[in-house]
Amino acid sequence: MKRDTDKLKENLILTGVEEIKQNGIDSISLRTVAKSCGVTHGTPYRHFESKENYLNTVLKHISTLLDGELIKDVDISQNAKEQLIQMGVNLINFAKKYPNFFEALFIKFPFKYMKFTDKTISDTSDFPGFSRFKEVVILLRKEEKFINSESESLLHFWSFISGLAIIAGSLVGNELDNETIKNTIRSMLEIYIKGERQ
Repeated sequence: MKRDTDKLKENLILTGVEEIKQNGIDSISLRTVAKSCGVTHGTPYRHFESKENYLNTVLKHISTLLDGELIKDVDISQNAKEQLIQMGVNLINFAKKYPNFFEALFIKFPFKYMKFTDKTISDTSDFPGFSRFKEVVILLRKEEKFINSESESLLHFWSFISGLAIIAGSLVGNELDNETIKNTIRSMLEIYIKGERQ
């Protein structure tokens, strides 16, 4: 019985992930998810209690996918700047490949699972994609001896790379190849680091 319950719960999550991938987070409905899984519309509520809890679980699943994409070709023996450049390229490629996932995580719902303070930005729900990015930014701050707050660095880098991802996913950005993206991120980081050293 437990195995069937776990299997159904996983099916509900994966159905939500696929729904977001195909149609975006705004179109997701627990009734539609239940119907796709062949269960009554009350079943998702029995497993997740609310739509918000369900979405949080689905977004965590998507964030785990993002985490796997973020670390592709990242060489942890390199300095934080080089790691962050590769992560930026990977995030932009993720946004191009999965535009609805990117929108759900970085445009529609970031403030649902993130807490901003004067000192830092923390994810309140264990979203590994953002956690990985944060680790590298903190390492860069240490290597480059930044004087600004951790939250400022996180917000600056996150907004720059997310903004670049939005441009890269647009019709205008279709011309941006990985080398151009990498050079753009490198240039921004060098300007930022130079500003922090003064």
